[in-house]
Amino acid sequence: MTRLALPSTLGLLLCLHASPAQAIPETWVASNGGGVACTRAAPCFNFATAMAVTDVGGVIKCVDAGNFGPVTITKALTIDCSGTNGGIVAMETGVVVNAAGAVVTLRGLSIVGIGGTAGVIFTNGSALHIESCYISNFRAVAARGISVTSTAGTLRLQVADTVISQNGLPGSEGSGISIVSIGSGSVRAVLNRVRVENNNGQGIVADGSGAGTIVVQVRDAVVADNTSNGIAALGTAFTAFVVDRSSSVLNGGNGILAQGASAVVHLGSSTVIGNGGGLIVAGGGQILSYQNNQASGNVVDGAPTGVLSVK
Repeated sequence: MTRLALPSTLGLLLCLHASPAQAIPETWVASNGGGVACTRAAPCFNFATAMAVTDVGGVIKCVDAGNFGPVTITKALTIDCSGTNGGIVAMETGVVVNAAGAVVTLRGLSIVGIGGTAGVIFTNGSALHIESCYISNFRAVAARGISVTSTAGTLRLQVADTVISQNGLPGSEGSGISIVSIGSGSVRAVLNRVRVENNNGQGIVADGSGAGTIVVQVRDAVVADNTSNGIAALGTAFTAFVVDRSSSVLNGGNGILAQGASAVVHLGSSTVIGNGGGLIVAGGGQILSYQNNQASGNVVDGAPTGVLSVK
C-alpha cells in the first residue's frame, strides 16, 4: 500500500509546487520577436501579448526601439523601455489604463500617434506614473496627449521628465494634458519637469464639474506655444493648481486662467510672458501670487486676485 501511495503523493506535491499560471515577473518585447514566450531569449512582438503573461506587479522590458503596439493595461505592472526608445505608434489610442486598485508605471516610452485620439488614457486605477516619456502627434479632433478622467474615487497621476507635444487637430480644442473630474471622482496630480509644447489647444487643463476635487502640482515645467491657454483651472467643483518655478509662455490664449467660482491657482517663482493673456480670471476664479513671479509682455497682462506671503 505504501509503495502505491508514494507516486500519488509525489504527483500531488509536484502539482502544488507548479505555478497555477504561466505568468512570469519579467517579460520582454523585441522588434523581431514572435510567439508568446516573452522571455529575454525568446521575446514576443507586442505589449498586449507580453501583458497577458506578466505577473501582477511585474515588468515588461524592451530589447530595442521597436513599435510594440497599443495596449490596454488591466493590472499593476511597469512597462520600461529605458535606453531603447521603444514604444508605440498608434492610429487611435496608445495606452489605456483601466486597472482597478493598481499602480501602473510607463517609463522611457515613445508614444506617437498617426491621427489618433490620445496618447495615454487613465480612467481607473490607484496611480499612474509616467516617467521619461515622449508623447506626440495625436491629431484627431480634441485629441489629448494625456487624458485623465475620474468618475468615482481618487485617481493619482505623476508625470516626470516627459515631453507632450503636437497633439490636437488645428482648429479644434485638444490639449497636452487633460484632467477631468465627474460625479464623485477626484484627481491628485504631480507634474514635475514636464514640457507641454506646440499642442493645438490647451497645454495643461483641469476641469472639475462634480462633487469631487482636482489638485495639480506643476513644478519646474515649461508650457509653451500651445494655441489656446497654457495652464487652465476650470469648472464648478474645487479645482486647484499650485504652479512653482515654471514657465507659461508664448501661448495663443492665456498663460494662466482660473475660470469658475471654485477654480484657484497658487503661483510662485514662475514666468508668464508673451501670451494672449497673462494672469486672467473669470466667473469668480482666483489667482493667488507669492509676489515673486514675472508676468509681463502679454497682450493683456492681467493681475492676481490676491497675494500670499512666503513662509
